[in-house]
Amino acid sequence: MTDQLSALQPKDMQIDDKLLKKTFLEHLNYIYYGKQHLLHFFDEVKSIARLNVLKQAIQEVIDDTVSQIGQLDDIYKAINETPAKTNTLGIKALTLEAYLSAIKAGKTPLEKDVFILFYLQQIEGIEITYFKVLKNLAKAIGYSSSFLDQPFDLAVENKILFEEIYKDYIS
Repeated sequence: MTDQLSALQPKDMQIDDKLLKKTFLEHLNYIYYGKQHLLHFFDEVKSIARLNVLKQAIQEVIDDTVSQIGQLDDIYKAINETPAKTNTLGIKALTLEAYLSAIKAGKTPLEKDVFILFYLQQIEGIEITYFKVLKNLAKAIGYSSSFLDQPFDLAVENKILFEEIYKDYIS
């Protein structure tokens, strides 16, 4: 049986709509509760950051995150679902690592800012991936994926913003 499955290609597999919807909701819940956690994290790193442009960028991300949570609420309403609490251990571990790296004793303000920027870029990369997956799943289920365009675009813009600040900072 294992040999038969290993010979199959993704195009040979058919996932039923019920499983696709379940997977979509699991990812939607993860990003929804992950964003809630990130609001607290962003507040913490904003208070640690020293560079004004970084503080402003983090505030922009906070505002965008609040907007994205509202957009996710709209998605839940549109598909007649409610958020279901889920484990967001992965994002919590990443933010804990970021926080510990940024406040580690002996780091200069410059080093702290560089670490903050590094982790913020990672977080935005994860968000971009989640929104891409959600868009693909929504399309496969027959939902409109356009309701995910704005949250996806915000994540891309924020990643670019942090990359630009990082480049300016380290050059």
